[in-house]
Amino acid sequence: MDPLRQYEIAFVGLKQGVHDFNYHIDDRFFQLFSESIVEKADVMVHLKFEKHPSFFMFNFHLQGKVHLPCDRCGVELDYPIESENSVIVKFDEHREGDDDDSMADVIYIGRNETHFSVAQSIYEFVNLSIPINHVTCDNLNGEKPCDENVLNQLQSPDDHESTVDHRWDDLTKIKFN
Repeated sequence: MDPLRQYEIAFVGLKQGVHDFNYHIDDRFFQLFSESIVEKADVMVHLKFEKHPSFFMFNFHLQGKVHLPCDRCGVELDYPIESENSVIVKFDEHREGDDDDSMADVIYIGRNETHFSVAQSIYEFVNLSIPINHVTCDNLNGEKPCDENVLNQLQSPDDHESTVDHRWDDLTKIKFN
């Protein structure tokens, strides 16, 4: 059985209107994606699914924690995330040559489809809610789990004296017009 099957929404049997789905995302979910930067997580996903005759609207609310190393000291920490994201799914065959920047959050599916998997969207939204290089102990509320030894090494100057290579001194005399 496909482990991602639980994230498929069988929209054919649903009436038009709003439907709610809840998912608990943990370590097993991220193991299904081979190149994931997240290995451990505890995230609750509330999905509001609006069914219309020619399109669907998905509103994702993610809240929880992902386990990541601190960018500064390297200690493992549970970083809190929370985000709101929307996706529109339309029934249409989207042609590759179509350039419509306003439709960046639109997914096109064929008219003969009966299920839509939200697993890839959840995976991407969790990863997008992680800052690129600002996962630090300072961003956490409460106790700071910083590795003081690493922080001290970063603050203290090297014991080695920096040597100046005088072979390059003549290059500083070059004037640019």
